[in-house]
Amino acid sequence: MSARWPLGSWRAVALPTQRVGPLVPRRPARLKELRTDEGSVVERENEAEVLAQIRGLRDRVRHVAGSLVASVDGRLVAHDTHGIEPDGMAAMSAAVLGLSQRVIESVGPGQFAETVTRGTRGYVATYAAGPRAVLTVLTGEETNIGRLHLEARQVANRLAALLEEATSNR
Repeated sequence: MSARWPLGSWRAVALPTQRVGPLVPRRPARLKELRTDEGSVVERENEAEVLAQIRGLRDRVRHVAGSLVASVDGRLVAHDTHGIEPDGMAAMSAAVLGLSQRVIESVGPGQFAETVTRGTRGYVATYAAGPRAVLTVLTGEETNIGRLHLEARQVANRLAALLEEATSNR
């Protein structure tokens, strides 16, 4: 069963000045470095685990088009997306996280946990993954949001633990 891509077709669209090549989905990027507040860098040792978590989310929830993990400063950590620019989406995810945290702080009901933005063709859900990262999930309009929350919250908690463990080992 194929998912509908909330941000358009998963195939690349060539600009008039570009040479048109075969239209195939891009492979997920490798895990990038995650800079911590202390200035240390998390090595790529948890790459397989982070990618397995976000790919597993896509496998468990129908109509998930892709997901990515970004640091709170907008750097791409890992992604399983096709048809979007993952670095730009990572920056926007961090901006959504920052704005959502400010809103929550101003009204006072605790710490930011998640936000869902609904479009006419799908959803973009953003989840806090501990104090250093954010998980963003792109889905089609047919997605069962309850199921998405159930699975994505668990993934965000596991990612937070993985990234915290990696930073504490440094």
